[in-house]
Amino acid sequence: MKDNVKEMLKRYDNLVALILEQKVDEYSDMLDQVPPDEDTATYEEYIRKAAQIETEKATAELEDEPDETLGGKSLRDVFEEMSFEELKETLEYCALNLDRGVPQSLIDSMATLGDADRVRSYVAETIGDTPWSEEELKDPDKVFEIEFQKVKACFKVLIRMEEPSFLAACLEHFMSYPVVRDFVADSLAEYIEAFPEVSVPMLIDELEKYNDEGLPGPCEDLVILLSRMGKVTPSEDIYQALRHAFRYMNNKIYAVICLGDYGDPRAVPMFKNYINRHQDTISRELFYEMMSAIQNLGGDISDINDPFGDFQKKKEG
Repeated sequence: MKDNVKEMLKRYDNLVALILEQKVDEYSDMLDQVPPDEDTATYEEYIRKAAQIETEKATAELEDEPDETLGGKSLRDVFEEMSFEELKETLEYCALNLDRGVPQSLIDSMATLGDADRVRSYVAETIGDTPWSEEELKDPDKVFEIEFQKVKACFKVLIRMEEPSFLAACLEHFMSYPVVRDFVADSLAEYIEAFPEVSVPMLIDELEKYNDEGLPGPCEDLVILLSRMGKVTPSEDIYQALRHAFRYMNNKIYAVICLGDYGDPRAVPMFKNYINRHQDTISRELFYEMMSAIQNLGGDISDINDPFGDFQKKKEG
């Protein structure tokens, strides 16, 4: 990679960080305001979301801005002129070295390269060869979180290519681990959520394989994903999958939270029946998650017997 491109990428990274910090400060000055949408539970979440959107807009302008150190070209211009090998080298450099990740214009250039088969082959190799857990990292001088950024970048390329053909293989690989790090799950989730028509049936089928095992580990991530996609595009299949997750999950708290977030009031009588049938065995944590979900779904909790007595104490007080 040419030195002037590398230096420009470093400056780009620093500028994006400054822009994000500035946007967070701007929105933080409005802490007395109420979040304007229902997707953010707290104002802190709204600040982060709004600041990120504004930063992405400013970043796009930055990537299209001519730069003297690049001979009057923009970053996007430079990327569009690169060969496949140069794009690959630059993509991996950005993934491993830039705090703010790979520039969108670089993702665009890789995804729209004329030789799509070569790009798909590279993406498949990178996703397959890069460790998905610390235990698989052979080089002690490398950091797992940083190395996995290459996979995250490849997911972004696939999304830009509108290429869902790797979903099944990625999901199978993901499910082969007893537990995964949050940032691994979040990275794969971005790819899965980009193709709901393909991924939703796939997730439902995958969950059914683990019913007898109590839907452990990565299954919890799939349930969360289903509820998140279902909030955007509700469907009977998703609701039934979440209901079955509640039935079979050993750790039912995940299913309760997801059903509450999904928003279908049919879950209310199901939760009430469960509480009534398990008065002597239900845990305090699960009970209160259910009570919260019932209230969020518009249900009445006055007819529910509280085995821990806390709600009764509050009423008496």
